Amino acid sequence: MAHTLLTADEEKELARRIREHGDEDAFEKLVTTNLGLVVYVVQKIPSWNLNSALTRDDMIQEGNLALMSAARTWAPTQRFATYARKLIYSRVMRAIENNGNMIHIPVPVQEEIRKIKKAESRLTQQLGREPTAEELAADTGMPLERVRDRQHVNQRQPVSLDAYKRDNLTEEDHD
Repeated sequence: MAHTLLTADEEKELARRIREHGDEDAFEKLVTTNLGLVVYVVQKIPSWNLNSALTRDDMIQEGNLALMSAARTWAPTQRFATYARKLIYSRVMRAIENNGNMIHIPVPVQEEIRKIKKAESRLTQQLGREPTAEELAADTGMPLERVRDRQHVNQRQPVSLDAYKRDNLTEEDHD
C-alpha cells in the first residue's frame, strides 16, 4: 500500500481531525505516510552508537512508537516530519542507551557521553590525533572535570562480584 507525500495543508488538516475528533483514519494516514521517516532516522544513527543489544528492527519499532506519539501530539507550527524526526531520534537513542549498558547510567549522563564522543570524533578528524580532555571541554562547553568524569564512566567495564570477592580474600579466609 504505497502512500504519497502529504502537503503541508493536508498534514494540518489531518492533525486538526486527530486533535478535535480523535479521527483514527486521519491518524493512520498521517502515520503510514511517514513510516519511511522512521527508517531514514534509524539509518542515520552513527555506528559508534550501536553497541547495544537492540537490532535495527527493534530500533524501527521504537521509532514507530515515537511516530505514533508525534501524530497524536503535533501542533502544526512546523512540518510534521521536522517534529516527528526529533521524537523518533530521541526515543531510539534512549532505547539504545537503556539496552546497551549492563550497568544503568542515567540518561543525562549518557547524553553528555554521546556529546563528548561526537566532539572527539570531529576533533580527531580536524586535528589528526586524539583530542585532549581540555580540547573536548572547550569544544563541548562542559567543565573539564565533568569531561574527565564522563570519559571515566564510559570506559568502565562490568566486574563480576565473584571476581571481586575472590580477589579480596585474605590468607585467613582460605583456611
